[in-house]
This record gives sequence, C-alpha cells and structure tokens, in this order.
Amino acid sequence: MSIPMKQLAPLFALLILLPLALPLNTNAKGKPVIFDTDWWTDVDDVLALRLLLRAEREKQVKLLGICIDAVNPWSAISVERFCLYEGRRNVRIGIDFQATDYNGKPPYQQLLATEGPRGRIERNEDCEDCVSFYRKLLAQSKEKVDIISVGYLNALSRLLNSRGDGISPLTGRELVRRKVRKLWVMGGTYPEGRENNFCRTERSIKAARHVCRDWPTKITFLGYETGIQVKIGGSLKYEQNGKDLAYRALVAHGSSKGRYAWDPMLTEMACRGEKKAGYELTRGTTEVDERGANTFKAHRKGRHAYVTMKQKAEEFCQQLEQRLHRP
Repeated sequence: MSIPMKQLAPLFALLILLPLALPLNTNAKGKPVIFDTDWWTDVDDVLALRLLLRAEREKQVKLLGICIDAVNPWSAISVERFCLYEGRRNVRIGIDFQATDYNGKPPYQQLLATEGPRGRIERNEDCEDCVSFYRKLLAQSKEKVDIISVGYLNALSRLLNSRGDGISPLTGRELVRRKVRKLWVMGGTYPEGRENNFCRTERSIKAARHVCRDWPTKITFLGYETGIQVKIGGSLKYEQNGKDLAYRALVAHGSSKGRYAWDPMLTEMACRGEKKAGYELTRGTTEVDERGANTFKAHRKGRHAYVTMKQKAEEFCQQLEQRLHRP
C-alpha cells in the first residue's frame, strides 16, 4: 500500500524537529566543568557563557552547573534564560546569597530575563546556596572537575571553608583536593597590579587573598593586561539583523562595538588548554595584599601560573569573534 506524500510530510517535519527537543548535553562527553561568574556590571560574562556552551555542543566540555557570585534580583532568571536561548536546558544554578554588597547597576540582566525563553526559575530563591551547590556537584562527580572563574572568588572561598556534612564527610578543602583538577581564574594583573575581581570590595579582597593562599590545586590566571588587548562581539550586530540576544546585551551595556575579552579568553583557554589556545605559561605563586593588589613570584615548581599571548592580539580577536557566531 502506498501512502501519499502529502500525508507523510508532517511526519518528516516531526522527525527533523525532534532532535531539537532533546537537551544538548545528552550523553555529553568532554571534561566536566563548573562556570563561576559574577554576571554583574560587565557584559563579557555573556560572551564567555556563549563560548562555553558552544564548547559543550562540540563536546570539549561537560557543563555541570553555573555558580553566580554576585546577587541582583535578575541574576538566576537571566542566566537560565540566556542558556535556554542558546539551546541549553536544565542547567543547575547556585548562588552566593551573601554577596549582595557589590556596588553598581547591572545593565543587561533584566533584558535577558524578559526576552529569553521562560524556564523553571522565577526568582533567585529557586536556586540553592553556592556551598551546597559546589559540594553536591563535586561529591557526585566521578571525574575530577575544572572550575572556570570569571567573577569574584567569594563562593569558592566559602566552599574552602565548608565543613563535612550530609553531602560529604570531607571538608571543603579536602573535597577540592580530591575532586578538582584545576581552577582557572580571570583575575589580577601580572606580574603585579590591581584588578576589579580581586579588589572591588572588602568581600572580594578577602576572598581573593584566601583562595590564592589556600586553594590546594593548580591555578591558571589570565590577567587584566591580557584581556584589555582583545575586543570582541561587535560583529554580532549582523547576527539575526541585530536581534541576537548576546548582541542586545552588549548594546544595553553600551558596548555595541564590542567588549574587552577578559572572560571569553579565560573561558576559551579553560576549554582548550593553555597551549592549544595560544598561550605561554609563567609558573610561580600569586599573592594578594590587604588592598586587593596582587604580586607574582616566579618559580618553576609553583602551583600557580599566569599566561601571555603567543599570537598577535588581532589573531585572538578574529578567532573568538568567529566562535561567537552560530555555526
């Protein structure tokens, strides 16, 4: 018996659309990562998250969750809805509910929350506190996890200070030592200087000093002096005739021609590795003083390292700009 093609057309359409209904991280491979972001007054976090979700689609990484380390009323909603806009469902989100004292007026979060697809989160309180969030993800992971920090370090400091509990009998420091492979940090200026993520408030200074001193795994830092050389995102105005949500966030921030790539560069490097991403390492130890200023003491056996670019800044700009566009 033959079936008219007109009757089969709806079935073909359904088969074509069906994969789009599946979560993008189904059977995801790649190294497990947690993304820690302030999602605050700068917009490069949005570009960094787009690059991270692209890396997950390409199976370079497996995103376990996102931690927000500075709080405003639109924090969790805007993060989830931007992820949904990018095609990523069911992202786990944790928040440092204590971090309500960062000054400034976040410029794009309400836009993302109102324009992005609606999800399960309606308010910050729908998420769990950052300490239980981190402890659960690390305790449950069968593999060692990379943490990508593009914001303040207060949530990670609280993790280090946490005690054994019903999630794990290990202290935070012990849990990090056993379950974290590496920490990637956008923060500081190298070999010395002051930078926002370390020095913005008393909270950020205390956290930066604590993490740089006591974090038990290797840390790779990308500093202010590197990201300021690369500006990206301006060409997104040609994506969807200027309606691309990441581009609209840039416009809301006042960066329609692009934004310096501190967070995107750190994120892309964490996904690919320092050498593959085009960087050289200087090993040693980062120390942060009571003003939030950092110094770096170079020595070959140091647990810390900061990076410098092996390529011209224009090459990094072209590569990252291209990856911001949807394939």
